[in-house]
Amino acid sequence: MSKAARERTARERLAEERKRQQARNKQVKLLTAVLTAVVVVAVAVVVTVVAMNSDKSGGDGKAVSANLYKGATAPIQVEADGTVTMGKPGIKAPTLDLYEDFQCPICKEFEKASGDTVKQLAAEGKVTVKYHILSFVNPEGSPRAAVAGWCAADEGKFLQFHDVAYQNQPDERKALTADVLKKFGTAAGTSANFASCVSGGKYTAQVKKNNEDGLKVLQAKYGGRAGTPSVLVNGKPIDQNAMFDPNALEKAVTSATS
Repeated sequence: MSKAARERTARERLAEERKRQQARNKQVKLLTAVLTAVVVVAVAVVVTVVAMNSDKSGGDGKAVSANLYKGATAPIQVEADGTVTMGKPGIKAPTLDLYEDFQCPICKEFEKASGDTVKQLAAEGKVTVKYHILSFVNPEGSPRAAVAGWCAADEGKFLQFHDVAYQNQPDERKALTADVLKKFGTAAGTSANFASCVSGGKYTAQVKKNNEDGLKVLQAKYGGRAGTPSVLVNGKPIDQNAMFDPNALEKAVTSATS
């Protein structure tokens, strides 16, 4: 397949996924409104969730794999606003805001295509990366996974957990369970404290706020639409094709003024 064809396919899949995300958001709101009145729907939802959560492996019936990034990485820290920042301190470099959801399948494709480039640019001091983890693609699994991301960040293992989660991502309709997320944490090198953090839902309120704030930002940037993945360089959305082309992504970053 030619480069142009691959870029076109990525663009089309991203557009389709964002339409599905918007449709899913509407469905969730509708279910919430009628759940107390329609008992049959409530029972169906419970049955569906139980079925989706029955898998105790890596989320897709396979053992958890961990192909962790082996290159140099910039320092990572959790900010008060709920973002995870990766960048060298004291440098003047463009800022790359990356909005992702651990259950977003196109985010997985973005990480596969450009994730290492993002890490490398940060390590070289060419960009400061801000990860915004949203939690709306799967109403059950996405918030759990976002909480787990924060729990991993407590131990300095956010990037490792982030990569393991995408490498072992199940179908977006299959909610990630606490048991599966704990296995991701083990593969990422977290301690026993990670499991209790995930089970206790320590960061549930923060995750909810991050999601609400992130969606508002994206809606303002994209004319009322919001979806993942979204990449902003110095606050401006970059071309969708560039997101999936490491060379084009690097050019978008290096050509921006800090």
